[in-house]
Amino acid sequence: MTNRQDEIDSRVTVADLEESFSRLTGESEELPAPMQRPGIVLGAVAVSGLLVVTFLLGRRLGRKRSTFVEIVRV
Repeated sequence: MTNRQDEIDSRVTVADLEESFSRLTGESEELPAPMQRPGIVLGAVAVSGLLVVTFLLGRRLGRKRSTFVEIVRV
């Protein structure tokens, strides 16, 4: 069985919602938490960029090497 006090403590109040919304909209005096691991974000951006470049180069090579056959009806 759950404890009744735990249920009362876990309820979301109007003040909790107002505080969360004010932080989201930037109206709060509290500063946002700094990014903990900027290296992970930079690494993910670099890998994503590399994948896009690889895709575009592969697509270009595929177009150059593929044979284009044109059939003309006479």
